[in-house]
Amino acid sequence: MATQRTPRPATRSRSQARPPSRSGSGRGGGGTRNRRGRQGRRGRSTLPAYLLGVVGAMVVVRLLYLGEPAGRDEAGFLIVGAGWDHGTSLYGSYWVDRPPLLIWVMELAGTVTTLRLWGLAASVLTVLGVARAAHVAGGEQAARWAAGAAALFGAAHWFGVPRTNGEMLAGACVAWGFALSAQALVRPSGRTWLWAGSAGVLGAGAVLIKQTIVDGLVFSIVLALLVGWNRKQRSTAVTAIVSVVIGFVLAIAAGLAAANARGTSPGELFDALVTFRADAGEVIRTSASDATAERLAVLVVTWVVSGLALVAVLTTVNALRRRDPVLQATWVVIVVVTASALLGGSYWSHYLLQLVPASALAVGLVAGRVRPRTRTVAAAVVVALTAGNLVWSVVRPPADGVDARTVGTWLKASGAADDTAVVAYGQPNVLAAAHMASPYPYLWSLPVRTLDPDLAQMSAVMAGPERPVWFVDWSGIDSWGVDPAALERVLAMRYRKVADVCGRTIWLDRSRPRPLATPGSCS
Repeated sequence: MATQRTPRPATRSRSQARPPSRSGSGRGGGGTRNRRGRQGRRGRSTLPAYLLGVVGAMVVVRLLYLGEPAGRDEAGFLIVGAGWDHGTSLYGSYWVDRPPLLIWVMELAGTVTTLRLWGLAASVLTVLGVARAAHVAGGEQAARWAAGAAALFGAAHWFGVPRTNGEMLAGACVAWGFALSAQALVRPSGRTWLWAGSAGVLGAGAVLIKQTIVDGLVFSIVLALLVGWNRKQRSTAVTAIVSVVIGFVLAIAAGLAAANARGTSPGELFDALVTFRADAGEVIRTSASDATAERLAVLVVTWVVSGLALVAVLTTVNALRRRDPVLQATWVVIVVVTASALLGGSYWSHYLLQLVPASALAVGLVAGRVRPRTRTVAAAVVVALTAGNLVWSVVRPPADGVDARTVGTWLKASGAADDTAVVAYGQPNVLAAAHMASPYPYLWSLPVRTLDPDLAQMSAVMAGPERPVWFVDWSGIDSWGVDPAALERVLAMRYRKVADVCGRTIWLDRSRPRPLATPGSCS
């Protein structure tokens, strides 16, 4: 028996000692390596196929929304982008409290359809970025859950995804900032500075789209501090923090320099993005109406039924129990974004889109820690509610934007090619549907209420040589807490009421008669 067993270890040792190119002749080692190779090949092919599936499903759903009427922000930002090259306001012809990169994106997009396709591309990048971050931090299974959650949230109608906004566009920067930060700190290498610096650049990109989206920067800094708590990784953490800050500062400086070259100075941007927001917050607080409370209720209900509340709770519990730096950094981002949405005071549902990158990443990191039965039930409920929301929105499309499109279409049919219009107060989607510019620089109600509450500037425009041909009284010229006295005098002197379209009073310059079209159907 001993003499028969002796050569077998020797043979096995010689087989293991052979170069990999000759390992196929050894039954034991070669067979094991072949099985591992097949498993590796299956692993490499399955995750991309899964990502393609969830991204494809999200794309199909989003294409169903492509024909919905333009939203106020979509239309307004496109108009601001188109007018950046001329005029004396913050962005040429118009003023808006948003950073320059967003306006540049709008200028390049040009149309609502193109903008929505770009928003869809940003959502795809968000899914892939979140999946990459989860894969680096938690492996393939985490990547699957994170990508599925990001795709599901990215297709949910109740987050306002039919319309492209700053939160959606910035989401791609945030998600890939997460991925690069995780790469730099979870898998440190000689390129830690490169990954971290790139994360800083993407963090700046998000801020240059909307000034309150600091998610990427917060995640990078918090993750580096948590990793640096371990003395062995302190030098890596310091390198990452320095690189993130440098990348962020350089990108912000480049954005400000580019805007300044087009006539939008850093001082003007500071007034719009910081000073104005403080003043506007006070205006919102003092003039809050029943509509504000209703929007808050809708925001909270949407947060709960969409699954974001469940994710927040599970993330909080697991972040407190586990010493996982990536999960804890993700939890901090969720807290910061939630506080930002609540403190803003406006409570629009699309603000919840900003929670998608961090919440989806949290799903990937937490899913493996939740009991399988609980996980399955929770996922099924969220998917069912989202699917119900999808079916309802397709069968009964929301009426939001229909009246604006009808009024704008009527103006286009009744007006001349070079006519201009002013809408009181806000509703730039009326101007977009009418294909008309506005000589008044404020296209939203909040700047009017904050910067022109007595309507002195509007009245001057309405009485001046460049006064608009049309004036649309959308919600009552005495609404929103403004003082309409000066405007009423100008309207009585220069304009006359000519139509009522969808309950909105239309005024026409007395000196420029126009043939009036027949109004279309309203909501």
